[in-house]
Amino acid sequence: MKQVTGVAPSGSMGSGYNLASFKRAMQANPDFIGQDAGSTDMGPYYHGADKAFLPLSAYRRDLAVMLAAARAAKIPLLIGSAITNGSNATLELMIRMVREVAAEQKLSFKLAIISAEIDKKYLKEKIATHGPLEGLGPDSGLTARMVDAAGPIVAQMGMEPFMRALEAGAEVIIAGRACDDAVFAAMPVLRGFDPGLSLHCGKILECAGLSAVPYDLGEPMIGRVREDHFEVEPGNPDSRCTTVSVAGHSLYERSDPFLQAGPGGINDLTHATFEQVNPRIVQVRGSRYIHDANYRVKLEGAEQLGYRSIVVVGIRDAVMINQLDHVLEHARERAEERFGLKENNISLLFRQYGKNGVMGDLEPDLDHVPKEIGLVIDAVGPDQDTATAVAMFTRGVLQHADYPGILTTAGNMAYPFSPFGVPVGPAYRFSVYHLMPVADATECFPIHYENIRN
Repeated sequence: MKQVTGVAPSGSMGSGYNLASFKRAMQANPDFIGQDAGSTDMGPYYHGADKAFLPLSAYRRDLAVMLAAARAAKIPLLIGSAITNGSNATLELMIRMVREVAAEQKLSFKLAIISAEIDKKYLKEKIATHGPLEGLGPDSGLTARMVDAAGPIVAQMGMEPFMRALEAGAEVIIAGRACDDAVFAAMPVLRGFDPGLSLHCGKILECAGLSAVPYDLGEPMIGRVREDHFEVEPGNPDSRCTTVSVAGHSLYERSDPFLQAGPGGINDLTHATFEQVNPRIVQVRGSRYIHDANYRVKLEGAEQLGYRSIVVVGIRDAVMINQLDHVLEHARERAEERFGLKENNISLLFRQYGKNGVMGDLEPDLDHVPKEIGLVIDAVGPDQDTATAVAMFTRGVLQHADYPGILTTAGNMAYPFSPFGVPVGPAYRFSVYHLMPVADATECFPIHYENIRN
């Protein structure tokens, strides 16, 4: 049977994976190993500050196993979004690790490096030609001013840059920011298999064991793309894919249950079917890819708001909890008097975990009275000292707040840490989350080739 088989060691590079399951997955004689190594899930700090999410040692440990396995099997290794935000700086961190690990293991191969960071001059020329670029969440279109205010800006590549590198004979591909499923769909599509099925299979493989029962990000997954369907199977013999687990993960990170937009088009799962082939394998049919009339890529970037400091306290005083909203409002008024929050563009937030710390104003259960609350005082100011001063001042007001029914002048809050004020560092927000039209799918993803010889 004609097929392309891929193995995903884990759902997130650096998080570790089950080595026994990985060895078993490699017995399926895969045509490639694919690995997602980044995301926007970690929040805007890592994009704005241009930092890796995990210690480099964690990525290096996973890389060493994957690289050795790929070269032993003489199959390509494809890694996307290296590492975290997929900028040139984090991409270079991964390339450095590849060279080091290859030298240690005495491996030789053709390396392809695909950049995803966008030159800001190029981007502003695009804006000048097309006007402000369409936002995917921000209220306004992308302007030249927003480009200048952001840190590194990356574009999310699709399958095509990976396909071009594979066509050129690359044996290891390390790419900047990439659409997760594109990493796994590139080889099947290059070999003539259906892009809808290939991308849907990639959607399942990108998070590896999260599509199995029991779900585990660190459990490898096997995918087989065939002419009119694909199959997925866990690497762990004690895990199993079910129609519910695979269909459920097909909805992962989706705003629409049927349509998933990506670089250059939409994958339509309206007529997808899920069949249990055996207790461990699920077969999927009917996924259909719809090409956009104009190829567009998503841009990602973050701008710095200032500096953040936090104070974390626990509250179990029932009298204080019953009127905490009023107490917090009083503390905010005092901070406004002291620091001029509005005038000086200082943000002060209270997160009441146990009450509405997750949902905020959208919390539907307003009648619930918690026994205890974890309160996070979150201050963002123009510099670290100001942010810490605001957080600590507000803490002091709350520590000695006067409210009806209070029996003591202190002791109504407990501190899990000392020092109380924690300077978090630069604070960012996603400001670039826009679509950019391109003339060609590889237009802004240059590929550099390097022969590694050891």
